[in-house]
Amino acid sequence: MADQKYDLIVLGGGAIGLSTAWHAGKRGWRTLVLEKFGVLNNAGSSAGASRQFRLQYAQSYMAELSLASQSFWAELQGHTQKTLIRQCGSLWFGDPNLSSQEGGIAAAEKVMDGLDIPYTSLTAAEIEAQFPFQNLPKDYTGFFQASGGIIDLKATEEAAFDAALATGFVDVHEWEPSTAISENGGGITVTTARGHYDGARLAICTGAYVNETLAPLDLALGINIWQMSSAYFAVTDAATRLPTWFVFQDPSDSALFYGFPEVDWSHPGYARVATDFPDVTLTNPDKRSFRPSAKNLALDSEWVAQHMTGLDPVPRFTSTCLIALAKDSSRELLLDYTPAWGRKHSNIVTYTAGWAGKYVPILGDMIVRMLDQPSDQLDYGKFQIPLEKFAIDWTTASESREGRA
Repeated sequence: MADQKYDLIVLGGGAIGLSTAWHAGKRGWRTLVLEKFGVLNNAGSSAGASRQFRLQYAQSYMAELSLASQSFWAELQGHTQKTLIRQCGSLWFGDPNLSSQEGGIAAAEKVMDGLDIPYTSLTAAEIEAQFPFQNLPKDYTGFFQASGGIIDLKATEEAAFDAALATGFVDVHEWEPSTAISENGGGITVTTARGHYDGARLAICTGAYVNETLAPLDLALGINIWQMSSAYFAVTDAATRLPTWFVFQDPSDSALFYGFPEVDWSHPGYARVATDFPDVTLTNPDKRSFRPSAKNLALDSEWVAQHMTGLDPVPRFTSTCLIALAKDSSRELLLDYTPAWGRKHSNIVTYTAGWAGKYVPILGDMIVRMLDQPSDQLDYGKFQIPLEKFAIDWTTASESREGRA
């Protein structure tokens, strides 16, 4: 294949990569997306059918990003007839003194107060009276935020894919992972098994596979890769109406759960309930299993049996997904310019880590803005990757090479 030239090469064709391509295409940038698997796959961070949308966070800057994302969601909604976010509200409850990687009840209430985000505080008795939960400890408290909802993730990916192609400037190559990244006269050359592609800019959006992508640059980020499991439970009472929800409990490695209402785009007649702790923590995503942990499924089923009404506690349609999380727990997302060949490059941006489903349309815009007008003073400095976090990790880099071989 003859070499091809692009204004932007995007590595990773998941939700964030497709959003990046869409925003680049809107600017008239000739853009190439290289995806290791097929588009709309379930092998990485974009696995599964649904995600939660919420405004509440324990950090003001994260809540502000959720608020800012709403106009981007509205724009993406214009590219599909499917509803991307079904508003059903967001319920947080549990021990008010606890927090997790999701934040905490008291901290989120403080942030919502500061940003004038409306919510309703609830006691355990009020939660049981208004929602299909039971046998909650009497000292549990929580809140309901009405703007929360459930994201149709595959419809979101499809909309971003269609919107990107509709610009007329975007090519998407499936089943074509990068094998080498090299410097080329100020630009970047990406090599695959099919050929060489020259790009003026590079966006690395490979999620849990980020260290496999960075390995040719002898770089590796400090991330944990969680393999997580979830299941669906049959709705036995037609009157059951769930919001999206999260419960804060101890211990964090076996008692955190979250869930979704029944939706028509994924197993109608069933509601999804999942554990918010890993089956296993990986360094190489190619070592993942598609079979959930039997132990974690049992914990999931036990929670449903003890504390939910209107659901059959037998887990069905079980699955796993991967999520990359920064080892520095103070950082929700990792987004920054990338060092290569001995220096940072303003034309290479890496994004990974965090629970980013709710930010799909706005993150693509953020990445393209960084590449369009490089700056040392990022508006989203909370997501910057400290230079030392890009340190060479030979163990991870070696495992990534093995997985790619």
